[in-house]
Amino acid sequence: MNEAERSTQILREEHQLIGNATVAIADISKELEKGTALDRRQVWEIAQSFATYVGRCHHAKEDFLLAMIRARKGCSADYPIRSFYEEHHRVELLLASLTKTANEYLEDVHGTLEPLVQSLRDVVDFYPGHMWKADHILFPLADELLSETDQGVLVEQFAWIESVVGSDVNEQLRAIVAECHPKPRVA
Repeated sequence: MNEAERSTQILREEHQLIGNATVAIADISKELEKGTALDRRQVWEIAQSFATYVGRCHHAKEDFLLAMIRARKGCSADYPIRSFYEEHHRVELLLASLTKTANEYLEDVHGTLEPLVQSLRDVVDFYPGHMWKADHILFPLADELLSETDQGVLVEQFAWIESVVGSDVNEQLRAIVAECHPKPRVA
């Protein structure tokens, strides 16, 4: 099995996209804080695309990886698997808040920006640390513990997730990030 077929390599590549999206989200947050009038639809699109990609695709794949590591008894019940499950629960809350505040921002032209800005900041504050832990703790553990067969099964499960969610969700996020970065169009 070559490196591109390893589940951990797929997840690392997805982290690059999430990292790029996080930078774009940070830029949007800064512009909103300065009072810049941004294209509301575009801000909403990046928030929705990010929430869909991370919540329905990326973290679902990481959950399969966590389950496989746990099945191979590669860790204690306390760490690192429990830590990642707890972080994934926190992600659900962050993404729900991001989705809600982005919807409110799109609908209420005269509303306050603070809830959306806070949701954007929460995403920016959370993701670098989460990805660092996955890249430096979880993925090396998986590479050490999981067999070629395990890796192949995970790659197949990842493909199934993309078939259910839609294989274009990463391309949508990539396109929106490219369009928004370094900042969304001014309205």
